[in-house]
Amino acid sequence: MFSKKAVVATLLATSLAFTGSVTSIQPAPVSAAAQTVNYQKELNTFAAHYAKIFRTLEEYNAKMEKAKTEKEAMKIYDQYFEYLDKALDNTAPVEKLNKEIQKMDENIYNSLVEIYNYELDFVYYQMGELSDAELAESLEYMLDYVDAQDALFKKAAASYKTKYKVTYSKDMLYLLDQEADVKQPQPQPQTNTYKVKKGDTLYSIAKKNKTTVKKLKELNKLKSDTIKVGQVLKLSNAVSVSTHTVKKGDTLYSIAKKAGTTVSQLKKINNLKSDRIYVGQKLKLKK
Repeated sequence: MFSKKAVVATLLATSLAFTGSVTSIQPAPVSAAAQTVNYQKELNTFAAHYAKIFRTLEEYNAKMEKAKTEKEAMKIYDQYFEYLDKALDNTAPVEKLNKEIQKMDENIYNSLVEIYNYELDFVYYQMGELSDAELAESLEYMLDYVDAQDALFKKAAASYKTKYKVTYSKDMLYLLDQEADVKQPQPQPQTNTYKVKKGDTLYSIAKKNKTTVKKLKELNKLKSDTIKVGQVLKLSNAVSVSTHTVKKGDTLYSIAKKAGTTVSQLKKINNLKSDRIYVGQKLKLKK
């Protein structure tokens, strides 16, 4: 794309050529410093766009966690879903940016689309059109896919930083999950628990805390690799909990699997007449 200065220079050269005054005009070279500033601005523009989306989604999730009734939680969920839908329609301002930024945009956007697809499945589940097992399968697929896209994004970001000598803005650090770990990429565990952050996987948590996925699953009674932002994981042996507070995306089936029990047992202990549960509801896991 030509800049305004380049267009003016071209017109001037053409005009002078017709008068015979000059034969050509060479545009002034762009300095390396100016190029770096441009690459930095493009990265900042990209990061600001997506950081705003993810922060807003996290705010909705936090509100749902604090909802006192099922009606309130579902109202917030509707707002969350509507925002995510509009966010996907609102094209990121990267069409005119360099190809490397556009590739990172593809990784982030693909992740948002897959998250949206899972939320659609959750809606169908609430309508009774998907089973517990099908919803659990959808969640597993979404998490694996997002992890893969996130790995590609982080690799591309590291390459971009090295190639163009840019620095990461706060928004970019947020997207890279480096806000708390910028100075300590491999922190040692300070307590016997760990609070899950965006982008975490059981593998990354195990690696940071010098343990294994198998041990984490055993300690936390996890039947799958599924974890959620805000979830507190035990890193060492502790007294097992006897209750569970329902979070968004939870089903009796998924809770029963994690707790090592059955749906029918949970319904019996909690006097439930159906499989319906709501965010914020406290369930007994054992008598």
